[in-house]
Amino acid sequence: MEQWTIVIVLLTIAIILLFASFFVKDNDRKFADEMSEYTLQLTEEIHEVKQRLIAVEEELGKEVPVSEDSQTVKKVHNLTKQHIITLYTSGRTFDEIAEQLSVPITTVQLVVDNYIEQSIV
Repeated sequence: MEQWTIVIVLLTIAIILLFASFFVKDNDRKFADEMSEYTLQLTEEIHEVKQRLIAVEEELGKEVPVSEDSQTVKKVHNLTKQHIITLYTSGRTFDEIAEQLSVPITTVQLVVDNYIEQSIV
């Protein structure tokens, strides 16, 4: 009789831990989503600050060689995005893509996440 009590108690604990594990995974995904959104927001804010700096320098009459190169940077950036998407759809991992293109893995993740979101919509 004592053995059955132990078995029932252990089974009950296992079931409780199983249900608890489902909720813990959801918190990890929420955290990853929040970090991804935060990183994207910071990247956009940095870009806006750079654009404002260029505008201020132009108003002050200083030469801004960055503005000529900014179009090239945008084109290269768009080409890099396309290259990341192409490599991702061909089955490469984030680490492989980041290493091959010499970009941070967070950039690869953001580009792929945006690509997936646009594909769904």
